[in-house]
Amino acid sequence: MKDKTWFSPVFMLICTAIFTGILSGVFVYSRPLIQANARLNEITAQLHALDITIPADVSPADLESSYEQNIDEVNINGLTLYQYKTVDGKINYAIPFEGAGLWGEITGIIALDQELKTVLGMDFISQNETPGLGGRIEEDWFKEQFRSISLYEDGEPIRYAAPGSEGQIDAITGATATSSAVLDIMNAAIQDAKSKVGGGNS
Repeated sequence: MKDKTWFSPVFMLICTAIFTGILSGVFVYSRPLIQANARLNEITAQLHALDITIPADVSPADLESSYEQNIDEVNINGLTLYQYKTVDGKINYAIPFEGAGLWGEITGIIALDQELKTVLGMDFISQNETPGLGGRIEEDWFKEQFRSISLYEDGEPIRYAAPGSEGQIDAITGATATSSAVLDIMNAAIQDAKSKVGGGNS
């Protein structure tokens, strides 16, 4: 039967159908888990940016429950953001950002105080930069530089600490393009927030 001219294409079609079915089944089965992990990742990024401590032993269900009780999703002038009311009654904002990095899209959260004059922190949700180079934006030392930054009144809100200049952030050695992209993306998100939210806050 192997000498038949139709054997090879039919065999390939059958194999393709079987493996396609298996992959489709795996995808359908794992999709809820993937979505749940993505949701947990976004929640964690928001809380970290807002400088809210996450207990090490908290379960995903308890984390989401606490998040739902303390964080409100709102839309202000077309901008979707997240509000957190502090113990002293102030409102802090967690603002999503996204934009092009060197090799792909970078998404994350930047948190600002009620007056939109101080960066409380930031965290990434996803990025596709080169491991060991641009991918180092995920390292704590880089992200923690954004904690408690006072924004400039004029010009770019966040600047590099270049020699001889007044800056706040050290770029990653060997990954200048990614570092610049991160600042551009976050500065754009800050300016967008100021234009849409900051009317009564600045």
